[in-house]
Amino acid sequence: MGLLSDLSLFGFETDDIELYAKKKQKEAAESETQEQAKVIREEDYLFSKKYECACCGEEFKALSIRAGKARPVGQDDDLRPVYESIDPLKYDAIVCPQCGYAALSRYFKTMMPVQRKKLKEEIMPKFKGMQISEDVYSYDEAIMRYKLVLLCDVVGMGKNSRKAYTCLKLAWVIRGKLEHEDAVMTPDTKKRLHAEELECIQNAYDGYRMAFSSEGFPMSGMDEVTLSYLVAILAFKLGDYRESMQYVANILGNSSVPSRIKNKAIDLKEKIREQVKADHE
Repeated sequence: MGLLSDLSLFGFETDDIELYAKKKQKEAAESETQEQAKVIREEDYLFSKKYECACCGEEFKALSIRAGKARPVGQDDDLRPVYESIDPLKYDAIVCPQCGYAALSRYFKTMMPVQRKKLKEEIMPKFKGMQISEDVYSYDEAIMRYKLVLLCDVVGMGKNSRKAYTCLKLAWVIRGKLEHEDAVMTPDTKKRLHAEELECIQNAYDGYRMAFSSEGFPMSGMDEVTLSYLVAILAFKLGDYRESMQYVANILGNSSVPSRIKNKAIDLKEKIREQVKADHE
């Protein structure tokens, strides 16, 4: 017997009536509409930004992320930012399609005369041009753009920290490809990409360690404490637990370290202890 069963006296069949059926249907419809609204194309985050090449002076356009569009949802232990629905890291390597000069966005507009001379001698004559995607960059395209950045960093005799930063971000982009395209990659492709990511991490680690003794801060936009943590986590990923623990000890021994970094260092210290213990079992 339902709440409305008495209405059978008036000829109404109410056994199948659900009091809040209409509300549930409305909520389901609203939920479906909201889910459809969330399906945003990657193109919706992008716009075509105009650049003037610091090397050849030509103007060109490259895809860039609209300000405030990408929503951060987390961070990897090596400080790689993770965003909802899009990977902005794919769009940080800027390449001039005319001369081949490439740099990360934070460095693209500035160039020393000696750097320009080296690039004009060793990059421009060999550059065969590149096709520019007008809608989105695939991970493969993004990876190639970062490799061009690294080549220009080396040829242009960039600082160790600059080359290290490029290697770090290239590792992040490769990781993004592994995460987003896992289902369609062969085991051999995954193995190759994992090895390439590790090589980038090794080069980032080496570059930053050298930069510590020869460059001032901020470095790659990071203060000394943040970079110390980054080098510590890179050392951990490479299995250099002794060196990683040394950087962690320096961080934890500094009373002025922000809680954000201190907590990360404490977590890393525990990871090192667990890994060393597991290796000896």
